Amino acid sequence: MLKRISIHLIIFCLMSVATYAQETEDTEEEVFKLPTQTVTAQKREEVLQKVPIAVASIDSTKTEELQIDSINEIGRISPNFKSYDDGGGLYPMIASRGIFTIDEIPVVGIYVDSVPLFNTISFPTLLTDIERIEVLRGPQGTLYGRNTLGGAINVITKQPSNQTKGYASFGYGNLNQIEARVGIETPLIEDQLFVRLSGGANLRDGYVENTILQTDDLLEYAEYLGNLRLSYLPSDNLSLSLNSSLARREINDYALVGGRDTTTEVLTGLRDDSPYQVAYNVEGVINTLVSNSALKIDYETDTFSINSISSLQYTDNTTDPRDFDFSPADIATREDYARELMTLSEEIRVSSEWNQLRWLAGVFVYSYNLQSGFNYINGKDNAFLVPDPESAAQYPYTQTDETTLGQIGLSIFGNADYMIIDGLRVIGGIRFEVEESHANVVQSYVKDGKDFLYPNLGVFPREFEETVSFNALSPKAGLSYQITDDVMLFGNVARGYRPGGINPFTSDADAAKYDPEYSLNYEVGVKSMFMQDRAKVNLTGFYISYEDQQLYTVIDPATFSVGRENLGNSISYGAELETEWALIDGLSAIINLGYLDTEITDFKVISRFGDEINNAENKQAYSPLFNCNVGLTYAMSLTDGIALRTAVDYQYQTEMFFDPENVISQDAYGLLNAQVVISTGIVNLTFWGQNLTDEVYFSYGYGLSGIAYFASYGLPRTYGSKLTVAF
Repeated sequence: MLKRISIHLIIFCLMSVATYAQETEDTEEEVFKLPTQTVTAQKREEVLQKVPIAVASIDSTKTEELQIDSINEIGRISPNFKSYDDGGGLYPMIASRGIFTIDEIPVVGIYVDSVPLFNTISFPTLLTDIERIEVLRGPQGTLYGRNTLGGAINVITKQPSNQTKGYASFGYGNLNQIEARVGIETPLIEDQLFVRLSGGANLRDGYVENTILQTDDLLEYAEYLGNLRLSYLPSDNLSLSLNSSLARREINDYALVGGRDTTTEVLTGLRDDSPYQVAYNVEGVINTLVSNSALKIDYETDTFSINSISSLQYTDNTTDPRDFDFSPADIATREDYARELMTLSEEIRVSSEWNQLRWLAGVFVYSYNLQSGFNYINGKDNAFLVPDPESAAQYPYTQTDETTLGQIGLSIFGNADYMIIDGLRVIGGIRFEVEESHANVVQSYVKDGKDFLYPNLGVFPREFEETVSFNALSPKAGLSYQITDDVMLFGNVARGYRPGGINPFTSDADAAKYDPEYSLNYEVGVKSMFMQDRAKVNLTGFYISYEDQQLYTVIDPATFSVGRENLGNSISYGAELETEWALIDGLSAIINLGYLDTEITDFKVISRFGDEINNAENKQAYSPLFNCNVGLTYAMSLTDGIALRTAVDYQYQTEMFFDPENVISQDAYGLLNAQVVISTGIVNLTFWGQNLTDEVYFSYGYGLSGIAYFASYGLPRTYGSKLTVAF
């Protein structure tokens, strides 16, 4: 019944919009149009409404209005594409159309100025100097490759120009939030060489109390970022750009509640009776240093273009120490945790337009290396969990893991579309990928400063070296039909792919390997402009088959080793309505609605009691049945030199599960944000607020194969002001 109501509601909305457009289009004398948006979602410049895929885009103005300054807030842009804050900044959760992951290898690709980021800990949590953000829903394997089963995010930053200008801003809010930004650009050689320098900092007190250690600064946060942009135009055909960024962030540990035997009822009780409280016996700090650099070379003629993108990424992540059982008990503590990631990549593309044919072809190669190590302390309170007295007497002891993981890969891809008749285009593309992974894992044990051996607990030195390789084809086929200048129909079938690999946190060679996962997406849609470009209405329907899902789980209950395992298949289907309105002079609105239904078709796990749990017919995690976002913006002149701009947005989603076992969930909730800007054109004074109703909710959660379940609180109400000066 609910599905029928939602479908009827969407149809009624579209019919109402079309009727209103027809009645008013010829009678309006003064027309206030929506701006034309240009995107590079298909790796060429196109008008957004002419791109035959489900894609949303916002420019720097809308980014400010929606208060998007981190990856965790990108979910405000598009329906059925949500982002959730994990609290610690290492694993930003991005879920799209029923596809998600809680581990560090994304299922939604992140691209900053065309450079892919392979690991979530390398994501730019602080977004500055944004030109626009593009959100592509559904598999994007043909043009973007691995790890784009659910979609892709393109972050395009501002590049320097032939003008000298700059800005500086400073803001302060509750929780002692400090936001500072500064930037300047200027030509070094007029009309040829330009530079842009920018930097920023975000700091915030913690908002979660640790009742055991009597602290109140969990999730305290600080991040510092610097950017360098160089552009060189040696000729009319050739351009070079160098983008480099360096970021450092420090977070005062995670703040997860839960554990064994946790249920939704348990979490609800904690949320209602003692919100923003945890009970840890250990509290640590997470430090991350991220450096990303890329050189882009573009050569264009009247008939073709060649693009080269070379990138180098380095990430250093340390945590010391961390409570790993998230409880007052001395069960599991991780110390001296360190990871270093180094990625080199190169992409070369050639594209052209010949009469009715548009085509693009390219090659992409990469090398990814990870060095990691940590000490895992099995604490003395494990003795109460082990019935055998002799085994219980072995605690505490320390496990030391050292892992080297390397990956190299090659992709060859092509995409083309051809106009069969006027307005009708057939679309086709394919990508072939091959990847080889090599891992070396060394595991040892120490007790009382001496080497330790106790096979009954699985405690004995291990070492293994393993190499695996995978390859995949990611095809795409589609049609688009431009009925009029204002209305386009499209349909696509596309396959997404995430490679298999080797789990680094186990020395069991059999459990270490896992296979690739795939998604197959069918979508149809219509993009339309009404009322003399005063209204945009886009509607997309989709169906996805998700196979061999890699779930982050306990792969060895005896040693509580976690990793990825192919455990599930699922389907998802739904509809997405995106609308934008220029209502009257100065007043605009955005109304987006997403409907998403999911079903797990195959997913079995073994509980900690040794029983098999069949999760077929469960709902997929991070998949609310309905989600929407509504935004209103109004701008007016107060005097000849002073303008007022207000923006209000509201995001809502129905109940969703945090785990595919459907053990823990978050009730329906909505977040209300607003801001007021008083501007002279040179000086802006902004008053802002987020989660103004002070909704207490869990923003993130996960389960480990029926063994334990955890959740993290979202931000409470925050507010503040900011002064920006342009020069």
